[in-house]
Amino acid sequence: MTLTSLLPTLRESLPAPLEETAWPAGTHASPRDVVISGVSMLRLAEICGTPCVYSGAAIIPFGGGKASPTETVTVILSTVTGVDDRGICLDTRFDLHSPTWREARLLGRVSRAKEVPLDLHGLDGEGARVSLPGDLQPGDVLAVPCAGSFRVGDVRADRAR
Repeated sequence: MTLTSLLPTLRESLPAPLEETAWPAGTHASPRDVVISGVSMLRLAEICGTPCVYSGAAIIPFGGGKASPTETVTVILSTVTGVDDRGICLDTRFDLHSPTWREARLLGRVSRAKEVPLDLHGLDGEGARVSLPGDLQPGDVLAVPCAGSFRVGDVRADRAR
């Protein structure tokens, strides 16, 4: 539980803290964006569309913030396609990956709504739960870090198994 979870109005000026080892090296958050090694995830989603991915070196746990020479973290950028009383739908497949749902971030706007637990349904996301602002709407973009390295084709909804 973070201060921005308890007092959502603080999100305008204070980004929620990142769990350093869940994101690629060189990651920092702003109230509306996540920037990795100088690359805005919001701008990447605008240019490439979603789903899209960005991979970078993982942080070595207890390594003083050093980047791993062998381990990778991939950030998946996904658009909310539907919201109902049961949860949300995304345009991305997460079934082949290990998303760190507790680190999922809303990009592009600052929400003053309280965080609520939401179920993911559709696109093989059944059973996953994520805490995000309660005012999510179709078109919102999320950034979700996942351990490992993969391509955008691995997360597209229309990809054949």
